[in-house]
Order: sequence, then C-alpha cells, then structure tokens
Amino acid sequence: MMTSTMSAERRNSPLRALGRGAAVAAFDLLLWEAAARAVAQPLLLPTPAEVFARLFSLLPQGAFWLTLLGTLGRTLLSYVLGVAFAVLLGALCCRYRLADLLISPMLSAVRATPVTSFIVLALVWLSSSRVPVLTGFLMTLPVVFSALTQAVREIDPRLLEVARVFGYGKVGTLRHVVVPAVLPAVVESCLAAIGLCWKAVVAAEVIGVPKMAVGSRLYEAKIYLETDSLLAWTLTIVLLSVLLEKLLRAAAARVMEVRHG
Repeated sequence: MMTSTMSAERRNSPLRALGRGAAVAAFDLLLWEAAARAVAQPLLLPTPAEVFARLFSLLPQGAFWLTLLGTLGRTLLSYVLGVAFAVLLGALCCRYRLADLLISPMLSAVRATPVTSFIVLALVWLSSSRVPVLTGFLMTLPVVFSALTQAVREIDPRLLEVARVFGYGKVGTLRHVVVPAVLPAVVESCLAAIGLCWKAVVAAEVIGVPKMAVGSRLYEAKIYLETDSLLAWTLTIVLLSVLLEKLLRAAAARVMEVRHG
C-alpha cells in the first residue's frame, strides 16, 4: 500500500512542478501585460503579445538561426576551454606550491574584475569576433579552478594514507580517492559557470558587435528603438540559457550516475 502511494507521488511530482511553472509564468505575463497597459507606450514597454509576435516572425528567418548558432558556438568554445584550463591549472597548483603561489592570485584578480573591463581591454588587442570567446573563457576559468583546488585541499588526509598503505599508487589514488572527492564540487561549479559564460559572451557581443551574434542584434534593436525586437531577443537569451543549464545538468547527472555505478 505504501509502495503504491509512493509511486503515485513520484508520477504526480513532475505534473505538480509543471503546474507550478505554468502558474508562475501566467502570473508574470499578467504582470507584464498590466505594466504595458499602464505605460501605454509600446516604444517603452510593448505588450507580451507584441513581443511574442515579433519573436515568431524571427523564427522562420535563416539569419535568426545562424545568429543563435554563432553565439552558441562562441559560448561552447569558451566554456570548454575554460573548464579544460581550469582542470589543468588546478592540477598543476595542487601538485606544485610555486605554481599555486603564482597562478592563484591572478585568477582571483580575474574573478574580481568587472566583465566590461575585460571586454573593453580585449577589443584593443583582438578582433570583435574573438573577444566574446576570451571573455567567456575568463569568466569560466576562475569558477571551476577555485572549486577544484578547494575540493582537493579538503580531501581527508586519512583517505590518502589508506590509499598509500594499500599500495594504490598515484593513478589508483587519483582514480579511487581524488576524483570521487572532487567530482561533486567540480560538477556544481561547471553548472554555475555555464550561466556566467553565456551572459559574458552576449555582453561582449553587445559591446564588440561581431557578425552573426545575438548581442549584435540586441545592440541594433537598441539603436533603432525596436523595443519589441530587443525584448524578443532577450527572451531568446533567457530561454537558451535555461536550456543550456538543463542539458548540462542532465549530462552531469548522467556522469555521476555512471561514476557511482
């Protein structure tokens, strides 16, 4: 009896979550509609219907999808490079004290510096198409690096001693002790970094205005006072950000499942 009740609750849980999400979305749309009617100036705040109409008019256009692919390509490239370098530098700093003394302060400074400072400075050195990649890379690297090095430092020394006593060796200790200890923290940092990377790339595109970029479309909409287009592209950015995070979260869950299995 208890088992059937628990099974029913599991089946109803996704439906409840979907219902709550729909209720929140409906409330937000009603609030938006009320604000737009109160302002009564589409140039300042168009209604949801006007924004969605503009978005649906963009969907059949090939340029719309090429623009999305351009920004997604830059985001994924900068994200993968950021995670890879974070793991490489993290391993180096955990192994060698001198490397930690030289590298950690620089990455702490990068993490504390406003993203616009990097964008403006990078525009002096690089082409506008490369600046978003560098910006996303610099936003991803310190987040994953910090989580990795902190997790390594918090490994219980007794576990390392047990691995030494049983003769695991360097490879065995890395596989059976270090990786299981740091993997949850690294996965969480990667999930947090994807949102930062996505926003940093779009911000760099707004300032650098490269070809085939969502940020460039935002800048153009602002210049020509096309508020409906501005909000339509903003809505697209939000939806893609949520989709990227959900896909990455699903992939991370799968990795953890395989690891535990």
